[in-house]
Amino acid sequence: MSSILSDTEQAVVQTLTMRLNEKQALFFLKQNGIDISRRTYFRHKKKVESLKWQRLMHIAEFFTDQHLQRIDKLELVEHLMWIEYEKEKSPYERVNILSSIVNMQPYLSNYYGATRFVLDKRLKIDHIKKPDIYIDIDIDKKQEQENKFFSQRDFLNK
Repeated sequence: MSSILSDTEQAVVQTLTMRLNEKQALFFLKQNGIDISRRTYFRHKKKVESLKWQRLMHIAEFFTDQHLQRIDKLELVEHLMWIEYEKEKSPYERVNILSSIVNMQPYLSNYYGATRFVLDKRLKIDHIKKPDIYIDIDIDKKQEQENKFFSQRDFLNK
């Protein structure tokens, strides 16, 4: 995802995120190869602050792609961990790899869970034809009916 900010402006955002004062910010920028004056720093800072809305819109525009890319990366990392697990001879290291695989599962689950939300929002925003699979399925309605059934059954069992 490309940014609407220059490299210098992105570095200024980092100084703001770290809540550095002016002196610390200029030192941080210089350490990262950006040697600018105080005046230039404040000019970039003002521009960054004025572009907040445009940055949010830019992020929203690429959110679906970013969401899918993160799922793909997590799945790739998991796959590579399994490859390393198979190669590893030490039982201790094998357990460490398995622990790492288990520890990443909540992240994958959260992304999978959020996928429905992302799809729902994207399909409302984009003027695209819904895939056939989404035309006949109304998950919310089905869930509502199931909840109604269970609540009636629970009432009768009391």
